[in-house]
Amino acid sequence: MHVSAPVIQARRFGGRLKLYLNVYRVLALALAVSQLSAFDLAPPLSAVVIAGAAIGYTAFKFFTPASPRNATTGQLFLALDIIFAGWLVWMTGGINSPFLLYTLAPVLSASLFYSSYVAMSVAVVSNLNILLAQLVNPLFNLVPGLPELSYFLIYIVAVSLSASLPYLVNINLRQRMQGEFIIEERQRLSREIHDGTVQTLSALSWQGQIIDRELKRRGIEMPEVDKLLHLVEGARTEALESLELLRRYSGCGQMIGHLKTYLQRLKQDTGIDYSLDLPVEEPQLPPYVELQLFRICQEALNNIRKHADANNISLAMVRLDGHLSVTIEDDGHGFDVTKHNRGMLSAGHGLNVMKERAESAGGNFRVVSFVGRGTTIKMDIPIDRR
Repeated sequence: MHVSAPVIQARRFGGRLKLYLNVYRVLALALAVSQLSAFDLAPPLSAVVIAGAAIGYTAFKFFTPASPRNATTGQLFLALDIIFAGWLVWMTGGINSPFLLYTLAPVLSASLFYSSYVAMSVAVVSNLNILLAQLVNPLFNLVPGLPELSYFLIYIVAVSLSASLPYLVNINLRQRMQGEFIIEERQRLSREIHDGTVQTLSALSWQGQIIDRELKRRGIEMPEVDKLLHLVEGARTEALESLELLRRYSGCGQMIGHLKTYLQRLKQDTGIDYSLDLPVEEPQLPPYVELQLFRICQEALNNIRKHADANNISLAMVRLDGHLSVTIEDDGHGFDVTKHNRGMLSAGHGLNVMKERAESAGGNFRVVSFVGRGTTIKMDIPIDRR
């Protein structure tokens, strides 16, 4: 089975995190073992037994996956980690335990390989475990005092940082890795469209042309064949446009350039002239919002090409009070918006999809059209909110 490059990178990154976590375990274990004999407390088990159990468990962790693919297995390993770290603290004196740093290992494991909710849950359990080991430990007569309270507060801070810092530090890396997955998926889809849909439509067009020539050779006129060829060519053009969008457009500050290219191509293919009023600099939009806005504009222009019978298009994009106002206007034959909203028009303009895209981007969408007087599409997208 083929494994993608981003997947390989993610596995390598996970392997490095596991190595770093195990190195931390070893260092915390070495410190604890070196201090174990210096403590005055006499644990129920000898220091040799406790140290041996800790060494054996740490060696075991080197051979277990830090983030198993099976969620249930991962939760069992994490629970075992919490239980063993808690057992070490109960066996060696609560907040004064030399294994206190070792108990941060399951918290780090949860924060590095699981969700923030799981990490915070493990952090809470670890804090409660230390508190109970100090207050109700039947193995030792521990009297909490001011030093123990100070140690516990410091431990709470350490646990909170262990649970949150790895997530915050690595969030950009996670987003970048997710972006790599998305890019690879777009490339895969583009290959499938090219090898499947586009090739099939090209073959249909070729076969239709053969049939059309044969019919004309026999003196048979069938307008339906010409209409079929026109529909196939239109579908092929739309597939190629989608292919181009998947391959080249990622929604990262490229919208204005792609809109200009799309309009130039539209003019070459249909002769429809256009005028632009666009910002000099790209609007600072989140990639998802930018992609939705571009798709709305593309759909609007595509509808004009297919349905409006227009000669001119006007596209304006203006920043106004923390919003991006976009207007697309044509001089085509227009349509009755009221009838469209009531579902009385058989020809669809994709307006509902465009409205849903605008609303998903946090904006609003409006259409003004009259029969014989063209159509105006207006959108308002917030640009300051992330």
